This record gives sequence, C-alpha cells and structure tokens, in this order.
Amino acid sequence: MSLGNSNMANAAAAVPAKDAQVRRTEAPVRLLRAGNEDITIGENSLLEGSFETHGTIFIDGAAVNADLRAAQLSIGATGRVEGQAAVHRAEIAGVFDGTLECAGEVILRSSSRIAGEVKCAKLVTHRGAVIDAQVRIIMESEEAEEKSPHGAVIAQAARESSLRPWTRRRFKQVVPVMSGAVLSLGLVGIGALIF
Repeated sequence: MSLGNSNMANAAAAVPAKDAQVRRTEAPVRLLRAGNEDITIGENSLLEGSFETHGTIFIDGAAVNADLRAAQLSIGATGRVEGQAAVHRAEIAGVFDGTLECAGEVILRSSSRIAGEVKCAKLVTHRGAVIDAQVRIIMESEEAEEKSPHGAVIAQAARESSLRPWTRRRFKQVVPVMSGAVLSLGLVGIGALIF
C-alpha cells in the first residue's frame, strides 16, 4: 500500500462508516498517484506558458501562448490551444491554432478546428473536422525507406516531385530562347553556304 493509500485508510478508520460511504462517493473520478506525470487543464481554466511531461496533457480549458511538450496531447471538445506543441501522439476534438509537431499520429475528431502548421507521420481526420493549416506528412526515418521497397519508391518520388516543377518551369522558359537561337544559327549557317 502506498503512502497516499495508507493515509486514506487511516482517515477512513477515524470516520464512522456512514461518513466513509459519503467520502467514497465524493472521491474524484481520476485519482492522481505519486509518479503520475499527466497534466490536466480543466474546463474553466485559462493557462499560459510552457508545460512539459513524459505523460499526457489533457486540455478541456484554454492554453494560450503555450509551449507544450508531452508524450500525448488530448484536446477535448471544449479545449483550446494557441501556441506550439511537440508530442508523440495528438488527439484533437477542440481548437488548435499554432504549430504542432507530432512524431506519430494526429487524430482530428469531427468537432476539431485546426489552424497554423502541422507536421506529423500520420493524419486521421473524421468527417466534420475543419483544417485551415499547412499539413506536412513526414517520414519517420530514412531507415524505414530502405527497409521497404515501396517506401523507397515513394520517398524517391517525393524528392523528384520537388524538382519537377522547377524543371518544367525552367524548360518552358528555356525552349523559346533555345529555339530562337537554333533558328538564328541555322539561318546564319544557310546564309554562309549560299554566299
């Protein structure tokens, strides 16, 4: 039995049985234990600043000018985050406005609204989610590309696609100039042969 549990047991022993029954029903739904690394921002709370944990950050209130770092981020339907977040997994049912970097998946529930910039490995969107953000899906690592033949092909195509618009644009600019130069040189060459 932990220290917290022994204190609760001693307190329950000192109180008559009827009062103990009332205390049990008034207990919070989620008990915090020593070593619990979760952060909860309640529905009527407005917090500002930097929060970092190895656990989960639950937001049902508002976090403004926030710098969040956690294993998981959960924004409830009434939650709102303005700022930046770096997490391994995110599930959003409320509002996120800012920069979100996620090493794993981002799940956007139907009531979610996001704006700003999102970088993640996977994006799951439910019907009704509003996205007004620049979304960039990133590869987990170069090793994953080498292990999977399909991953290597996709990564190569992604690299080439960034070059293709430049090449096409440049080609469209160069063709008229080159055709004019070839035509001029051809006319000069024909003129030299005739005269």
